[in-house]
Amino acid sequence: MAVEFTGFPREGLDFLAELPSHDKEWFAANRGPYDECVAASAKVFVDALGERLQDAISPAIVVQPKVNGAISPINRDVRFSADKTAYKDHLLLKWWEGENKKLAPTFYVRLSSVAVGFASGAMFDSVDRWREAVDDEKSGASLVAALHELAAGRELEVAGAELKRVSAPYGADHPRADLLRHKMFQARWSEPLPDSVSKAEFVDWCAERLVATTDVHRWLVDNL
Repeated sequence: MAVEFTGFPREGLDFLAELPSHDKEWFAANRGPYDECVAASAKVFVDALGERLQDAISPAIVVQPKVNGAISPINRDVRFSADKTAYKDHLLLKWWEGENKKLAPTFYVRLSSVAVGFASGAMFDSVDRWREAVDDEKSGASLVAALHELAAGRELEVAGAELKRVSAPYGADHPRADLLRHKMFQARWSEPLPDSVSKAEFVDWCAERLVATTDVHRWLVDNL
């Protein structure tokens, strides 16, 4: 029988908030609340929200309720980081459309004890293809329109403009110069944690927000 999502228990969210202050040995000895109240709930949530995205946006959206699938590992990769904190204070969950998970247009939910982040984005297989689509008057304008609509009523951040200047043959006066400086793309925002996080209704609340990114997501699928 399928397990129904009933929310993330407050105990699990409090555990996430505390987790970065501990090391691997502590986590191994005290991981009960994580397994029972975070990991188990995350898998059911991924299934439930993934089904909503498939119904509302595309049946091709991939749903993989497992670690290193839709669920990012809770431990941090500290090999090349000055910050040696062993664990994150949040869950990062994702659903994507395409065969290559690393490059496919992806929906994200970032859940912590105080906030929920949402995003639609993609890494680039070809920066040239991205620039051509942004430069094209029709497709470029449609992305700007989709972002403008998504930004209404939200503090939207459009991340990925990593280049300091627009590359040739495009000029700095291009009407979409900021987008041409991107080496990846993500439209994202964050909202305070709602009371529904510990209820079944949290799926509906999240689905409403990710469905709002549909036009941006479809642009990424069609143009990258």
